Amino acid sequence: MLKKITIFIFLISTSIILAQTTHNVTVQNFSFSPQTLTITVGDIVKWTNVSGTHNVRANDDSFFSGPAAPAIWEFSHTFNSAGNFPYYCEPHLSMGMTGTIIVQNPVSVEDEFVVDQFKLEQNYPNPFNPSTRISYSVPATTVVNLKVFDIIGNEVATLVNKEQPAGYYQVDFDASNLSGGVYFYQLATNEFVNTKKMILIK
Repeated sequence: MLKKITIFIFLISTSIILAQTTHNVTVQNFSFSPQTLTITVGDIVKWTNVSGTHNVRANDDSFFSGPAAPAIWEFSHTFNSAGNFPYYCEPHLSMGMTGTIIVQNPVSVEDEFVVDQFKLEQNYPNPFNPSTRISYSVPATTVVNLKVFDIIGNEVATLVNKEQPAGYYQVDFDASNLSGGVYFYQLATNEFVNTKKMILIK
């Protein structure tokens, strides 16, 4: 089962919120998905080739995955400066296999951001197809488990299973390989358990 999981970690200070984020791009069927991706300086983009023979090369050669290779492979690059970074697949450029990474500067805030309670938000969008975002917050360092279950209670995905510091988190869940229907996601720690329903439409 192919799952795309993106975790946003917001670090707290009195003047700025910094995000450490990994974004996923799927390489298949002579295309990059998503084709255009907007991220923040310091973020990581990970390309995963799941079908065919491809590679990733920036127009300005600032990143390059190497010679075209058959699936399955992964390639990651950290973007440390703002700007637009168009890229392409060398063997399929003539077929329009291109993409763009738009890198923006971090957002500063003047007010202190304080997480003082456990909270599990409703996923968005909901209903969804094929991906949705789940947001939650924890007020202190704790072991966090975030899992997805089908309507009869079978676990279909573990999105988070580790200790996390206090903060606000977002996880992107890709259900491309699941059947349409009702699913439940549950946030569980030693001090808190909450479950919400989401609907996958196919």
